[in-house]
Amino acid sequence: MVVRALPRLETRASHRAVTVPAVVLGVALVPALLDLLSLVQTAVTLGAALEVASGVAMLSLLLVWLRFPRTDWLAAASFAALASFAMRLVGADVAPLLSLLSIVALGIGGAFAPSELSPAAV
Repeated sequence: MVVRALPRLETRASHRAVTVPAVVLGVALVPALLDLLSLVQTAVTLGAALEVASGVAMLSLLLVWLRFPRTDWLAAASFAALASFAMRLVGADVAPLLSLLSIVALGIGGAFAPSELSPAAV
């Protein structure tokens, strides 16, 4: 019986650092900031502005996720923003929590970290 050893091919998954543009991160923070403003200043009504800001944040996160479809944390952030936008259109009280959930998903993924310290760059 002849046994022949084949050299092991080393395959590596290419880790490409996912960098979310600063504009998208800023836009994702706007709905939460407006929620905080409406919570602190009860006399200010920001209904339409909140819906528009949530829609723009959702759209920008979805576009970045379409650019990097293999990032789970970006998918989670964009779906949380989508749910927040849908709940704002319906008028549900859970919309600000979903907006914060999208920010938490971005933070877990390392979107707020500098590019040289990002876990995706390692």
